[in-house]
Amino acid sequence: MKKTARGHPREQLESLIDKLFFCPSCTTWRTSRSLRTTIRSATTSKRRYGSTVTSHTAVNATKNVPAHYKALYETLGDVRKKASAQINLSRLQLALQGLESETPTTRVAVLGLNVQETARRLVRLLLADALGEEERWEKQILDPNADYSQGVIIRYGQPPNPNLPQPRTSVPVLYIPSAVIEKNNIEILVSTILGPRNGELLQGAQTVTSDAFLSPSIGTPTAATGRQTAISQPVHSTLLVTKGLDELISATELLASTNFTAMEDRASVKLMVNLEDIRVEAPGQVLLVDAKKAEEGLAAIRRSVTEARTYEHKWVDSGLPSVSTWLTLASAARAEGVIPTPVRLLISSVLTNATRNLQAQAALEASSNTAMSLSLSTRSNLEASIEEFSRNAHQELQSGLASAWDSRNWRKLAWYKLFWRVDDVGLIVADLVTNAWLPRTERAVYELSGRLSQAGIAPMDVPTPSTPSSPDITVISEQVPGQVLQAQADIGTVAAVQPVVANPTGTAEVKMGPVPQPIPLSSSISITRTQQMQLAITSLTSTAQQIVLKTLSFAGFSAGLSGLTYVSLGPGSLYEAGTIVALGTAFALWRMQGDWLRATKFMEEGLHDEGKTVIQRIVTRMRQLVEDASIIVEDEVEVQSRREAENAVMRAKEELDRLK
Repeated sequence: MKKTARGHPREQLESLIDKLFFCPSCTTWRTSRSLRTTIRSATTSKRRYGSTVTSHTAVNATKNVPAHYKALYETLGDVRKKASAQINLSRLQLALQGLESETPTTRVAVLGLNVQETARRLVRLLLADALGEEERWEKQILDPNADYSQGVIIRYGQPPNPNLPQPRTSVPVLYIPSAVIEKNNIEILVSTILGPRNGELLQGAQTVTSDAFLSPSIGTPTAATGRQTAISQPVHSTLLVTKGLDELISATELLASTNFTAMEDRASVKLMVNLEDIRVEAPGQVLLVDAKKAEEGLAAIRRSVTEARTYEHKWVDSGLPSVSTWLTLASAARAEGVIPTPVRLLISSVLTNATRNLQAQAALEASSNTAMSLSLSTRSNLEASIEEFSRNAHQELQSGLASAWDSRNWRKLAWYKLFWRVDDVGLIVADLVTNAWLPRTERAVYELSGRLSQAGIAPMDVPTPSTPSSPDITVISEQVPGQVLQAQADIGTVAAVQPVVANPTGTAEVKMGPVPQPIPLSSSISITRTQQMQLAITSLTSTAQQIVLKTLSFAGFSAGLSGLTYVSLGPGSLYEAGTIVALGTAFALWRMQGDWLRATKFMEEGLHDEGKTVIQRIVTRMRQLVEDASIIVEDEVEVQSRREAENAVMRAKEELDRLK
């Protein structure tokens, strides 16, 4: 086919079509090639990318972790699961991303003190191409009207077409085709950090954490009202930029008040000060830079290549080479098979912080448990008081009951007085038990309960299972075949919460007993006294009535038998009849006396034994409460969780040491 000469009508027609039918958002590349070629390339590109593009947020997406990093990657994932409360998750995620590639991207933060002006100037000087013309991104980064209040992220790449809709991101992203970024494979975050107010030294209560430098929080708006949400932006290294001696002093105060838990964190933060008209002799701990002189040198070489020597002198005198060296070392290339230095330092820092936080948590829990336990002096005082209480309670029990049985009120219930005082048994017994059965001991229990509460011990008593509090509830179900119950018994391996009993008739009975609730220890004596009083009144009143009834019945029977004897034998049998009446009445009274003495003796012994039992139970419970309060008890769940976290961190450290 004959080649079409330039200026051919067909070529002119294609050029005219390209000029008339175009997309405003892609004018540049549409006008540089023919319409047919454009359509063909666009179709091919769409077909190719439609089969290869995958979402980075896919749920089942797998990470292509290098083989020699997999063990460390898995152990760090275990640390994220088991020690998430003791680590900075955003920094750990950055470390995991560094292990997902052979050439990970290094994130560097350039933070200005309160303002970004000096930090932006510095970044522009580091990334600008001295042999090229001033580019549009240089004006954007220095633009005072740009909305970079929350910071800006600088990445390598071509600037997007301004005619296309820009993606919405939490932090503005600026793409720069800089050889420095491409060579070092870095990503720069330009933001600010708040410094202390003028003349104010940060105290211990205002200590700053290292995350303020290595994981700065960026506020992003989440609502139309202006409400913001802080998002962490973790980095590998940070350069703190200051301007003048005043900001330098504030920055040193800020660094001095920062709690750098890991040595790697402090080494990852560098301080720089911009001082004009000062010649930098040698690099030191603080990087000295003259941004104005560097800008003059950059402007000189851009005016004319013949001023390259001027640019070189001004650039070296400005101190920018030391900052370039720091930037290169922050993203130092690694040797083959060895973990990159920035990633290794980041992982080591995260694991060191996790270890320190776990140790601090264990110490805090130990001190908290120690503070909650009784001191030695308090325990000794309480034990002495309990011992004295036990001794006094037993003495009162013996003396109080002995005085009660010898009292005039109790003598009113002599056996021969029951005939006219049988109805007063309940009142007299209630009065004696109330006034003679441990009244002072009850007040002493209230006093000791108050002392236990003051020491932080809850004076509660758990009732014994033998003490009935409410009747059981029995539920009878329908008839269940014995084979089914037997099969269920064979299959079940865990005991039921409520026992199910199958009787021989095949009826399933479910008995639900009440759960004993703890009661105040101070009410133990009053509750027991009430129970014993009701028991004594009921039993003794019933016994007295039965004794009187049996005595009168036997005496009446004797009198009747005597009358029958007199009638049957005649008037001469008066002596025999009187003897029968006398013997029967005497026997009835003798048996009445014996029964009443045995009943009262049983009641006396019961009150005495029950008094000793309740005193012993109260003393035992108090000693148990003091003993339990003196023992430092740790939560088993928290201890197990902390041990698992420590083991996960230890395994991650071992894997990291293996890769060094």
